Amino acid sequence: MTERTRNRAIWIVFVAFALFSATKPWLKATPLERFFPAITILAPLLFVLLHGPRQIGWRRVAGFFAIAFVVSWIYETLSIATGFPFGAYHYSDRMGPKLGEVPVLIMPAYFAVCYLSWHLARLLLDRAGEPAGRSDHVAVPLVASFVMVMWDMSMDPARATIGGAWIWHDGGAYFGVPFSNFMGWFLCVWTVFVAYSLLDRRMQSVRDAEAGPAPTTPRYQVIALYGALFLEFAAYAAAGVEGSVKDPAGQVWQLRDIHQSLGLVSIFTMLFVTILAFLKVRQADRTAGADTPRERVA
Repeated sequence: MTERTRNRAIWIVFVAFALFSATKPWLKATPLERFFPAITILAPLLFVLLHGPRQIGWRRVAGFFAIAFVVSWIYETLSIATGFPFGAYHYSDRMGPKLGEVPVLIMPAYFAVCYLSWHLARLLLDRAGEPAGRSDHVAVPLVASFVMVMWDMSMDPARATIGGAWIWHDGGAYFGVPFSNFMGWFLCVWTVFVAYSLLDRRMQSVRDAEAGPAPTTPRYQVIALYGALFLEFAAYAAAGVEGSVKDPAGQVWQLRDIHQSLGLVSIFTMLFVTILAFLKVRQADRTAGADTPRERVA
């Protein structure tokens, strides 16, 4: 695949996913609704499979996937069985086939958003274009974990309390989701990032395509897809969905309150990270432009 063809395919995936995310509230109650979980997960996964081999190589993509798959499955299975670290919950049948008690789609979702969060963290820490170093074992996993949990904070009550994809047995203060869930998420994804950082360092001889002077288009693509994830929550907040839902603890929540609160959370977390990362890449692009030709963004 040529670089031009790859970039075109990546931008097509982004545009299609962004349109889907922005119109999702109005696609409910249509035949497409049954495919929501698959589209929401498989589109970012396709993006990573197109983007990752150029950025980090197939070996690292495979290693990252294996780490995210195994670590997330272990933590999810442990929590379903014992309540640690996420809390007491179980998955319904709405997300399709399961590996044990965990839907198969869950692990690729972890991988896809972990990939985006890792690269965003490197951008935010001015590590883009640098080989793996000591900070990748400490600072990058820490920042990437926050970026990843921002997505879960914007998403979990909608998927669980409203959508019923997973059920929190005792409800929780955050629209039916317990505090422990987000602490557990942070621990889980931090484990993924630390493990990947160690793998990345060991594979240092395999040159990351991002190391050294590199085109900025792939960085804008990562930012764009993370921004596309945000669009769903903003769209639901704008849609003004009416009605109510009761969680397993018996607490009644208004749908409008949930969606608008998640919209606010996503604006001041996910959108902020998207804008900040864009500005940092833009500034680096302008600085480098004095010495090297700047690549077109699209």
